[in-house]
Amino acid sequence: MKIYLPTDYGRPMTQEHTRPVYVPDSLDALKGSSELIIVLPIELDWTPFNTYDLSQPQERTRLYQTVLSEAGSEEDVCRYVDRNGLEKSWIDLHLPKRVRYAWESVFPGLGSIHVSDN
Repeated sequence: MKIYLPTDYGRPMTQEHTRPVYVPDSLDALKGSSELIIVLPIELDWTPFNTYDLSQPQERTRLYQTVLSEAGSEEDVCRYVDRNGLEKSWIDLHLPKRVRYAWESVFPGLGSIHVSDN
């Protein structure tokens, strides 16, 4: 589903309010990739740093931040993000306000998940 950041009455809309965030209906739809090395297509990451080594937790976090912020469809999100990885790294993700709002409005418990790596 597409979600937009709401605006306060009388305040002008900005790109933050007009750019959709793609969120699946269920966290179970997040299958991610089984590959350890991911190269995102230019539509998602146009920087020279579009290769991610998912064996490194900080790289997985960087991948999720990029995909959740730049996805052009639910399919993009489901292809690159997996549920367990998202739940483990959610609290550490640096996301635009519109992205965090969208995800936590659909999955309210996501913001309160604290998973230890023990």
